[in-house]
Amino acid sequence: MTEIAKKFPRKFVERIQKILPAKEQEKFFETCTEPLPKIIRVTQSPFREKFVKPNNWELKPVAKIPNTFFISRENQQELALGKTLEHFGGRIYAVSASSLLSAEVLDPQVGDKVLDMCAAPGSKATFIAEKVGQKDGILVANELSATRSKKLASNIDRLGLINVVISQNDGTYMNNFFEQEFDKILLDAPCSSEGYGRKKANFFANSWDENKIAESSKLQKRLIVSAFEMLAPGGEMVYSTCTSAPEENEMVVDFLREKFPEAVEILPIDLGEVPHTSGIQKFNGVKISSEVAQNAKRIWPHLRNEKWDSEIFFLVKIRKIRGISRGKITKSPSNNYLKVLNKNKTAEVIVRICKKFQIPRNFFKNLAVVEKDRAFYLTNKYTAGYATKNAHRRVGLKIMDEYGNPTTEFARTFGELCQQNVLEVSEKEMKDFFAGKNLQLPENMNLKDGEAVIVKYKNQGLGWGKVTKNGKQLKNKLERNLTMSL
Repeated sequence: MTEIAKKFPRKFVERIQKILPAKEQEKFFETCTEPLPKIIRVTQSPFREKFVKPNNWELKPVAKIPNTFFISRENQQELALGKTLEHFGGRIYAVSASSLLSAEVLDPQVGDKVLDMCAAPGSKATFIAEKVGQKDGILVANELSATRSKKLASNIDRLGLINVVISQNDGTYMNNFFEQEFDKILLDAPCSSEGYGRKKANFFANSWDENKIAESSKLQKRLIVSAFEMLAPGGEMVYSTCTSAPEENEMVVDFLREKFPEAVEILPIDLGEVPHTSGIQKFNGVKISSEVAQNAKRIWPHLRNEKWDSEIFFLVKIRKIRGISRGKITKSPSNNYLKVLNKNKTAEVIVRICKKFQIPRNFFKNLAVVEKDRAFYLTNKYTAGYATKNAHRRVGLKIMDEYGNPTTEFARTFGELCQQNVLEVSEKEMKDFFAGKNLQLPENMNLKDGEAVIVKYKNQGLGWGKVTKNGKQLKNKLERNLTMSL
């Protein structure tokens, strides 16, 4: 055992020695706890102008994944990426390369109905939602944890996505409520999480536990069967983890093949410039099927180049080549008191917003509006239809509250389009607004008390405020959880 390997749990070292060639092992142990590079995805939205890179940002493309870059910034020590205007406005999403790789390999198409079974915090889910089309597709983003589900919702709102339904189901039981109906499914499964070694250097010393491998494998087998049963005939799914353990990777996929031998096809994956190895053929006396061993892909921290640098990752792509026999499905009815507005009521809400802020109505063409608790949410007709038939936590993007006021989500997403009832602020005023302070209104605005105003900085919507003090002041309505010091 090398000196560097001695810093890791003995059982972990022994496992790696059975998986990696001897000549690669030392390099692996040197790199598996190195900090990950800073990477961003530039988001794509039909409601925003094309992203313009700040002058002091240097961006270098990441292999395989479009609109994703290694980033370095001159002022990165003084200003955290999460406090930049680009992040606040949903123009970028900070990610790890592997977190998007499984979604890219899944290759969802415009108009697809997609399920992300373990969706939080949202890097993959938001990427998929953009790919299926805000006006044409639907993403069901499922997350069992209530805490993580809140983080998922926050990221969906930040990016202004209207085609997402958030559900909070146990993925192992979801197959009891759904037919074979999803075009694509992503199962980035809970695992023993060796990839966290590059996020927390003390992970292997403090958190790695071989017993978790067996526990995770049992859960993963239940999840992958549940996912496959919900997949439409001809549909495709990606199974992925951030661990090297064969019991959580190849063996889980082989378990699925053995359960549905006539329906499972393992597909080849082209990773382009992403350095990788294929799956393993044998581990601890257990032989892996050649179909899985040849087509599965393993990503390693020591296999890197100028376009790729990531943690441990495993992925495989599966096609359902025919339908399977299912037990009786009991649909879990929508437990949310929501109402999809008819054509006339939808037009009434849209016209009200467009007239108030002078937005061209064509941006909202063919979209749907859902009412819940007297507030209004913008979505598309497919997503709205799904929400009326299935239990969920929330749907679409909240654009108007129960009092007829705009929302922060509306201001961030559609602020660039607003031409009326707008306050364009200075840098100092922008910082004051983020700090929760009220703003002074110019005398020439001539607005009445109670009117809503969208606050913008360099044409980016920040939030909104309400006119007060006889038209002289704008009361800050930015949610407290979004206030920050810049």
